Amino acid sequence: MGLFEFAMILSVVVALYNIQQIKLILRDKGYTVDAFRGWLKDYRRFKSLIPKEPSEKIQTKYNMILNGLHFSLLGTVLFAILVLSR
Repeated sequence: MGLFEFAMILSVVVALYNIQQIKLILRDKGYTVDAFRGWLKDYRRFKSLIPKEPSEKIQTKYNMILNGLHFSLLGTVLFAILVLSR
């Protein structure tokens, strides 16, 4: 396994971790979530939840989780392209 494959796997793991964090936060806020379905619906709920939070510290934390998800998904796509183009 090369460096690009390792980076792609690491990006997928980080993306799954961020999705897990989103689902846990939504569940704690009273939303019903399913572990294996509804990822896009949960993403939209979480994104709409951020401006509703009264604390700026919590909003910053939620934005960091969302940005981590975006960058890890982007990294997964880029490293997959690099692995497939070799």
